[in-house]
Amino acid sequence: MPHALELKYGLTAQELLDAIDKRFRLKVALEGAVAEVHFERKLRVASREGWLTCYESHDVDGMHDFTVITLTGMTIRVEVKTIRNGPKPQVELQKTRTAKGDPSSRYYDRNHFDVVAVCVGRLTSDWSQFRYALVRDLPNHRLHPNKIQIMHPIPEREETVPRWYSRFQDIIDAYAT
Repeated sequence: MPHALELKYGLTAQELLDAIDKRFRLKVALEGAVAEVHFERKLRVASREGWLTCYESHDVDGMHDFTVITLTGMTIRVEVKTIRNGPKPQVELQKTRTAKGDPSSRYYDRNHFDVVAVCVGRLTSDWSQFRYALVRDLPNHRLHPNKIQIMHPIPEREETVPRWYSRFQDIIDAYAT
């Protein structure tokens, strides 16, 4: 049975995959979607295992990617990103576009989300592997103190400042303190 996208575009699944594979920007967008799907899998398991009350995903411009409700009733807003290509693991925290008339609008406000979940699949080939940081611990943008700095190295160890966690459960505990 053909997938709905095959029917919509009149292409086979193989032709669609080949089209994606030949286009850098499309692959970058796909990798972002892959990261979100893997993160949602983690949330689904966490909900099933009983260490989260619930979660909601958001595919809305200008909104964070997920809202998570902990067992204690805390609401945590999560933004999912992927690491950048390059020799050192790092994540870029800025929006795709700038609003007309406000050059700082491309940078995330400090209150846009609480946690960044960074998929390190490009580096490890395991697209279910993430590193997590609290926004409150990330440095400010040097020109806009109410915004988050753009580039953040992702260290291998957790004993760094700011701290990057390997387990989502640990970032929830850290957020609560």
